[in-house]
Amino acid sequence: MKLSDIVFGETEVTEPVLLQLLSAPELIRLKHISSAGYYPAVAGFCHDQNSRWVHSVGVFMLLRRFGASLEEQIAGLLHDVSHSAFSHTIDYISKDGTNQKRQDGQDKIHNSFVKNSSLAVILQHHGFDVDYILDDSRFPLKENSLPDICADRLDYALRQAYIFRRLDLEQIRHVVSSLKIKDGSFVFGSPEAALHYANAFLWLNENCWSGLASAVMFSVSAQMFRRAMEQGYISASDFYDFDDDYIISKIEAVLPKDGKLQYYYSLLQREPERFANYGNEDIEPVYLKNRIVDPLVDIRNGCVRLSELSRTYKEKIVNLPSFKEYRIAPKFSAAQAV
Repeated sequence: MKLSDIVFGETEVTEPVLLQLLSAPELIRLKHISSAGYYPAVAGFCHDQNSRWVHSVGVFMLLRRFGASLEEQIAGLLHDVSHSAFSHTIDYISKDGTNQKRQDGQDKIHNSFVKNSSLAVILQHHGFDVDYILDDSRFPLKENSLPDICADRLDYALRQAYIFRRLDLEQIRHVVSSLKIKDGSFVFGSPEAALHYANAFLWLNENCWSGLASAVMFSVSAQMFRRAMEQGYISASDFYDFDDDYIISKIEAVLPKDGKLQYYYSLLQREPERFANYGNEDIEPVYLKNRIVDPLVDIRNGCVRLSELSRTYKEKIVNLPSFKEYRIAPKFSAAQAV
């Protein structure tokens, strides 16, 4: 099987375990799950390069390019398979502020999801230890903690930097060509490339992941999905059994008979600029996690943080909080807030 990716090019896959995993329904389902959530008014959020499938394959291809073990490549391919429909939106449906600040609903269920899926059967059939594959501590190229970089963080930032035109493909390839492995982790070999990546990551955090658009999306879509669940149009299990398209089709089918649901749906067709963060205590809060990288750069005297090489970058990130709080409503008036 030949995999083709706009960011990482092409790779040939011949290993039987990978071929079976790539054809498994749990992975195929990710083709129609947005990494952002549901907000059709923001084209980048529903871009064809912004699906969990494309991201998962990208992580796999990046690990493969840098010589990761087959086990780590498998872990990278499967790392997002337990995401619900609309990705982190599930953390907002529950109204749990702690979950929103961490956006870790998927992480909490990942191991049990894989173990109870066809993926575990495939892994065992090919002689792989499922618990070993699920142990992130064994795979630091795939996953580590902020502010470091890893295959997951590299792929979603580079991919979305392309979608939102912060980096073109030539710049992305320059960033990737500067990467190297040192002491089992990704580091940059060039301060310039590190700064290109980190500045793009910072822009995406401020304007997408923890920006107004995401606050509107999570605030309004969570209310829409809650209404649909309360009325029995969809169920909680649908978010794990099906994809985005299925759930939206179920909602659209009942819009004519449910004015409240139709209201929330119509709000999601409005651009983010038509909403405001009022800070009104009567409006339900949403919390967005800030993601900040400070990658290591390999220079003559060893690895140092980018912030040690760039005072300007350090000043940009030094006082950023771990999360942002929003209280979102349409701009007509705070009294008419969602």
